Amino acid sequence: MKTIIILIIIAVAGLLGYNYVMTGTVTLIPGKALSGEAQEVKDLADSFHSARRMVKQAQRSAVVGGVAGVDIVEDDMREIDRVEAELDALIDSLESDDALQAAEQLAYEIEQFKRGR
Repeated sequence: MKTIIILIIIAVAGLLGYNYVMTGTVTLIPGKALSGEAQEVKDLADSFHSARRMVKQAQRSAVVGGVAGVDIVEDDMREIDRVEAELDALIDSLESDDALQAAEQLAYEIEQFKRGR
């Protein structure tokens, strides 16, 4: 009985890993794989979301840490500017409607973040 449970756990873990590699999401039931364009937009979105989290965390820490926190915020804002520049260049070359819609949504998120900062 233990062997069967262990085999089921290994199979589920393998399926999750395979689906993550193929689609970029952790799911048991695979959806459609992301196109190359959609994957590029997703990678930029992941970079933006990571940098945004770091900016917010650094801003909270800056109150206590002073100048060092400001330097971290500036580095992360440069990362957001880089993502925005890459996204602007990418939007012009996108052909997939799904990728274009995701890119426009990301551009809107970046704009709202910069405006609210």
